Amino acid sequence: MKKKIIGIIIPVFIAMICGYICGKFVYNTYKDNIYNDLRSSKLYLIESGTYDSYDEMRYENNGNNYVYYLDDEGYKTVVGITRKYDNIDKIKSLYTNELSVDEYYVSNEYMNNDLLKYDEQLYSTSDIYEVKEVVDNILNLYRSDNGIKLISIE
Repeated sequence: MKKKIIGIIIPVFIAMICGYICGKFVYNTYKDNIYNDLRSSKLYLIESGTYDSYDEMRYENNGNNYVYYLDDEGYKTVVGITRKYDNIDKIKSLYTNELSVDEYYVSNEYMNNDLLKYDEQLYSTSDIYEVKEVVDNILNLYRSDNGIKLISIE
């Protein structure tokens, strides 16, 4: 009787260990190659708020340089866009109000090559005036493009 139980438990235990190792390997491969395997790039959008109407959004952001988009929740204003997580705090330091950061993926066909250059400039500077100029340049890249499709990861 003991031999039958051990004969069942040992293969099940070995199968569980093999499944865990294979699952971990597949997960790590996917996680490490997300930029290459998926034809998309990660963007961090620093948002200053969500508004019910276009006029309310314009009024509340009168002094800010921003781009906006419309989704199910309303009009969302974006005051900063970056690919590097380390740049988020630099962008947030330009504003006194509460900002939120959302992670999105955008198709590489919509990724502007100048964003990479501006992100490097933003990463290498700590001067507040240079940060403001670079953030404005990044926002201007996406100001007139209405066809960008964002994928949210929640």
